[in-house]
Amino acid sequence: MSPLNRQTDEPTNEERADRIDTVMQAYCLTLEGRDFDGDEDDVKDLLTDLMHFCERMEIDFEENLRVARNNYEHERNAEQGDTGQLGCPVCGCCLEVTRTDTLLGIDLELYNCQECEETFIRELNASDSPLQRAVKCVGCGSMIPQASARILYQRDDYAHFIGECCWDERLRD
Repeated sequence: MSPLNRQTDEPTNEERADRIDTVMQAYCLTLEGRDFDGDEDDVKDLLTDLMHFCERMEIDFEENLRVARNNYEHERNAEQGDTGQLGCPVCGCCLEVTRTDTLLGIDLELYNCQECEETFIRELNASDSPLQRAVKCVGCGSMIPQASARILYQRDDYAHFIGECCWDERLRD
């Protein structure tokens, strides 16, 4: 068991896999009334049905799959003793990947700090992309790097930001 799992109440990767074994057993019983025997076709069928379910529930399957891949890599690395986590530039605690997004054709990874509640962003396309503080664009609601945002309105210590994504539209209005 990794040091990370001893310090938290997070399940081990073996426990995570056991949970899915239970799900696969139930899924195969529903399909054909049989036990799951490790058949890859059953996994493909489950994923296909999950995609249909997400479409019906208006859940973005691809977005959740990207986040799941990131979580999977983090959990594998953590169990091997390498958290690979980024530290929060504000308070120093570990940042948690919350989602990936695409803005103006650039894939972005969004991080939240559980301690100071700041949000950070970095590009996925470049391996040396810096971690930047993120703000919400008032035009479209997307998270954008604060350094590239413009202040639309500011009062005391509170500011409303607008990004390049909406700046031209705002000028026309």
